[in-house]
Amino acid sequence: MKYKLQYIIFKIFKTVIELLPEKINFSFASFLGKISYYLVKKRRQIALANLKLAFPEKTEAQREKIAKKSFIVMAKGFLSTLWFDSYLKKPQNIKIVGIENLDEAIEKKKGVMVAMIHMGNMEASLKMAQHYNVVSVAKKQRNPYIDKFITESRKKMNMTILKKSKTTTRELLKYISPDNIIALFSDHRDKGAEVEFFGENTVAPTGAVSLALKYDMPILLAYNVLHDNNTCTSYISEEISLVKTDSFKHDVQYNTQLLINKMERIITQYPEQWMWFHDRWKLYKKLYV
Repeated sequence: MKYKLQYIIFKIFKTVIELLPEKINFSFASFLGKISYYLVKKRRQIALANLKLAFPEKTEAQREKIAKKSFIVMAKGFLSTLWFDSYLKKPQNIKIVGIENLDEAIEKKKGVMVAMIHMGNMEASLKMAQHYNVVSVAKKQRNPYIDKFITESRKKMNMTILKKSKTTTRELLKYISPDNIIALFSDHRDKGAEVEFFGENTVAPTGAVSLALKYDMPILLAYNVLHDNNTCTSYISEEISLVKTDSFKHDVQYNTQLLINKMERIITQYPEQWMWFHDRWKLYKKLYV
């Protein structure tokens, strides 16, 4: 009953949002981002701790400015999914840089792996693959009605969402085909390879790299930048040349670090666009508990 009530409230909120002008909706999202920075203490502390680790040369005021902007960008990105149908239909809202790289990779007929970064209006990047079949992985929502709604909405954009579980990798294998794009977020902390990220040892997911190596799939890097006028630009890199030796384990480790290095350079270029409130280096317990 609780989940059904939540879903009803969610649908009413979505209906109201869709009736309002896009500019007002983004202003509301910006407001939510600002108050979230101050009200959600734990996430604010995580963001500031992460920024201090990543940019020790910046002043405290500079890091706070980045953190606040990051909260706003993430709020705009999350909330705009409620009116994505109209947002994605407006050509002026999304500029795609490097779409030819995706087309060239598809032409190889091996399937394509796209490593994604939690940046900007993340899901708007789906626009770049609207003419292809995209398969991705997402955490299952606690509310089954909202989870079903999200899954069905993504199907409209030629996207298949697999729920994260112990069998995810096995399920992904079924979708590796010449016409499919596998898109996996690869920047957050997850079980995988030990890497150095912003000068600190941590772990990174290896799914994108290991599947690309094992099935000889071209691998690209993609990310999004949300601009102040609420338009955004999605960037698609050229194919990343993976190092291949006789040791698969070594290759996964080496190329995961290679991918992380590329992501670090992008995040450094657009620091306010990244999701800093994710406990990437597990600093929260060390500093605040």
